[in-house]
Order: sequence, then C-alpha cells, then structure tokens
Amino acid sequence: MCRTALCFVLLSFSSLPLAAQESSDPAAQALSQGDLFQSKRKYELALDAYHKADKLSHHSSATAYLKIASIERKLGDFSSALDDTKKAIKIAGDNKTVAVLALQFRAGLLAQMAGKPTDKKLKEAEEELRQALALDPSNAVTHLDLGMILLRQERDAEGIPELNIYVSSPNAKPATAAETRQVIANPLRASTPFVPKFSFTTHDNQTISNGALRGKVVLMDFWGTWCPPCRESIPILRDLNKKYSGRPFQLVGVSSDDDEEVWKTFIQAQHMDWPDYIDLSDEVLEAFKIESFPTFIVIDKDGVIRFRQSGLSENTSGDLADAINKALKRDSDPKLAAAAAVDGSSAPAASGPGASPAVSSAVSVAPVAGASGASASAKESTKTDSDSPAALPGIEGGVVSGNVYKNAALGMTFQFPQGWIAASAQVLHATNDRTEFAAKAAILQQHPELANSLNLSVPKTVFYASRKGQWDGQHMVIPSIRINVVPSRLDSVNLDTFQQMVEKMSAVSGLKVTGPASEFHVNKHPFVRADFERGVGSVHVYQSMVQTIAGDYLATIEIYAYSAEELQQVAACLQSMAISDDDP
Repeated sequence: MCRTALCFVLLSFSSLPLAAQESSDPAAQALSQGDLFQSKRKYELALDAYHKADKLSHHSSATAYLKIASIERKLGDFSSALDDTKKAIKIAGDNKTVAVLALQFRAGLLAQMAGKPTDKKLKEAEEELRQALALDPSNAVTHLDLGMILLRQERDAEGIPELNIYVSSPNAKPATAAETRQVIANPLRASTPFVPKFSFTTHDNQTISNGALRGKVVLMDFWGTWCPPCRESIPILRDLNKKYSGRPFQLVGVSSDDDEEVWKTFIQAQHMDWPDYIDLSDEVLEAFKIESFPTFIVIDKDGVIRFRQSGLSENTSGDLADAINKALKRDSDPKLAAAAAVDGSSAPAASGPGASPAVSSAVSVAPVAGASGASASAKESTKTDSDSPAALPGIEGGVVSGNVYKNAALGMTFQFPQGWIAASAQVLHATNDRTEFAAKAAILQQHPELANSLNLSVPKTVFYASRKGQWDGQHMVIPSIRINVVPSRLDSVNLDTFQQMVEKMSAVSGLKVTGPASEFHVNKHPFVRADFERGVGSVHVYQSMVQTIAGDYLATIEIYAYSAEELQQVAACLQSMAISDDDP
C-alpha cells in the first residue's frame, strides 16, 4: 500500500542557515535561539524564543508565526497553531510564495485533526488548498495534497485528476510520484492504509509487533512526558484500557522521551498499566510518521489503520471509543489480513486517516517531520543494497559502507566515528531541496520582482551523521558531523581569509573562539580549522568548523558536541580524510 497518502507541506521552519544564525538582527537571533532549543526538544523554551522574535519583528514576520505554529502543533495545541498560521497568511499579503506555503501548512493541520471522511475539517483543508491554487495554479504539491484530501472524502472522481497533475509535473519527486501512481491505480490506498512493519520490546518485556497484534484491535498512543496534552490524556487512556478489558483489544504506548529513567518513573507513578516503549532511536516514530504529540492510531484486526488523529480535544475520548467500537464490530477479512501482512513487511512507513503527511515540498519551517518534519530517518542508510534506491548523481551521490563515507564526485573518503549512523543520500537530497526552496522563498518575500530570474547557489549537505542517527542534516542533534559544499574556483583554502571569517562570525553571532584559526594537513591536503563555544542559557555547545577544497567545491565540515573533550574526540576522525587533488 502507498504510505505517502498525504504530502502536505507541514513546514519545518526549525533550522535556519548559518548566515541567519550570524545575523545581528535581534529577531533573527531569537529565531535561531528557538531553533537550538527545538533541536534539543525543549519545545516550551523554543516557543518562548519564537514569541520573542515575533515581538521584536513587531508582529510582521510570517516565518515567526509559522515557527510558533509548528511548535504548537508539536505540542498538540492545534487550535492555536491554526490561529497563528492564519496570521502568517494575513502577513504574507501579496507575497504569493509565502501565502501558498502558509495555506498548505494550515491545510495539513486540518487534515491531521480530521478522523472521518465526513469530517468538516477535511472540507476546510480543501478550501485552503483551493485558495493556494488560486494564487499559484502551477504548484504541483498543492494539486497532490488536494487530490489526497478529495480521496479521503471519498470523492475519487475529483481527486484522481489532481494526482495526475502532480505525477505529470517536471517537479514531481520520483519516489512520491511512484507512490502517487499506486494510489491512482487503486484509490483505496488513500483510505485503507496498512500499518507499517514494526517490532519492539516494551518496559515489561512484551514483544509488540505486527504479527503479535494480528487479530486484535490496537490503540497506539504516541506521547511524551514532556508533552502537556499527552499527560492530560492519561485518564482517558486508563478508562479505555479498563473499558475494553477482556475484549480482543490492546493499548500500546510509544514514548518520544530521551531519558529512560524519567520515562520509567512517570509511567509507574501514573499507573500506566499497559505496554509502553521508549523509542530512543525514533525508528517507530519515523515508521508511523509521527510529528505531533499526542497522536492516536486505531488499527483493526487485519492490520489496517482505521483512525488517526493528533492533538487532544474535548471530543478525543468519544472519538477513540467510537473508532475502537467500530473496529471491534468489524469482521476480520482473511484477504485483507493477508494483504496487510505482505504490505507491512515491505513498507517503511504509514499514513492514513488523519495522517501526519510526509514532507514532499520544499520549505522547512520547524520539525513538523518531519518534516518532518518530517524527518526522514538517517537509519535509511543501513538498508541492504537490494532495498536501496538508485544512487544520486554528482556530489549528492555519496556512499556509506559501515563507517566509511566515499564521495567520488568530490574525490573524498573518510571514516566517521564507529557506531554512528549516517543519513542516506536520498534523505540529504530532500533536505537540500527544502533548504533551497526556503532560501528562494525568503528572498522573494522581499524581492518578488526576481521571481522569474532568481538563481541561487545554496550550500548542499552531502554528509550528516550522529550517534543515534536522528534527523536529517538540517535538523541536527548533538553530537553530530555535517559536511556542506558550495561551488568554488579556489585551488586551496586561505588561512588569512578564513581567519577574517572566524573573527566576523565571533563578533556578529556572539560565538566564543576557543581554538583560533589554524592550518593543518591530512595526507598532504590542506585544511583550516577554528573552534567555538556557544552558550544558550545553561546549555553550552562546542563547535568545530573546518574548511578545505574538494574538487570544484569548498567543503565546510561542522562538528558539534556538548564538551570540548567530546569535540576533540569526534574531530579526530578528520585525520582519516583523504581528498584527491585529481579531477574526479
């Protein structure tokens, strides 16, 4: 079954380019501070920083409102997110690019809140997308989103033509286009999604998997101790667990926490007497494309997702009970169960009624995978060769084998820390597309007259790895390594020029230089490096910036750590780097 049943731009406005972080503009600095808090899952602090940016910009920044909305969505406050997105639309005014992005975002919010084909929120989402098309009829992603909304309303005759517009667009993403063609061939894929393959061991040593749950109705609760509406939903879950005791029903919790002791203490104190799993790797969250908390998913006896909704409202208890009752009454269909078993064994992720859609279009405005958020899993790089998509051409076609990274186009090879997980080339390619689109949108907001002539050379991320394999190179965790490249005519890096840049960075952004600019050689190839320390409240982040020439590109290697010692340990991997000075 097609997993990308929705492709809304649930914009992840969370991570701005380095230039924005260096800006002397107080509003931009506040946005950057919010991004840092968000990367550490300190969502309430991030929200405070984004509100500060909104105030400093005198309530005139659509980006600030969209960042605020993205955090509110993350925290399950969909009502506020809808309001703030509406403000972003109003502020966008005549800027069609920004207005379309905001309308797409709002449609995505409404779709996530909807549970049934007759839900009025789906109709509202349709109206938002039609407004977006009125502003930009050629936007392929809006056509795709509208088509999926129409299919969810069981209006296949209207939805299929919209999907055909997307797949025939030169801007369609190959993977998304392939999945969309599957939906066109069988529209039921949009309304009858199968659960993705998963397996994990809970806190009470129960093995939970597709196969183990087959024959039961399952309520999956994706939550976190840090999430206020998640905590508020616990009495509802207790009541449901008690109500359906003795029936073929199973409640399963999946926590987004990163502190196992806090999680264990919380579930014991709250008497959460059902299987619960802390997803430290984010693998299950990514498989189900969870970008908001809480998210509730009801799965029927055959492994079909029958209900999905994010956030908490006064109707949540009744909606969940209604979905569970209908699933319990539904007779098992052996053919459907068999199809679900096959589909779930091969597909990496699921979306469906009320699904949090995969990010297919380009601006990133806060982890919403999830970009994405979406956020695609760096663990995709660990797939076997038979499962891997076709290699990307050029500098984005780097290959990871074990802990060795090779990029033929750059003539680069190096060993990153053992045990770390690198993002796949496809994940980085999607991130680069979003970054480029965001940069263009930001310029066009100020200079709409450049719409037909704007050409940008935006840095491309060609490598990103972290200890747990989290995020996608745009949204980063610590510790991590990222390599960005831009075209360059230089034959080698210049220490004096690099020193001037380091001094400017320090003066403008408040970075403390802990290791002055210096030159070193690895395998006779020249590099320059400087180390920094950045303090945000009680949090200290240590950063090393290294530059070198690789082929026709200037490569910037960024290393992030929580201590100076950790920074040096990670930076030691640079001694394994080999760059050929010959043309690739």
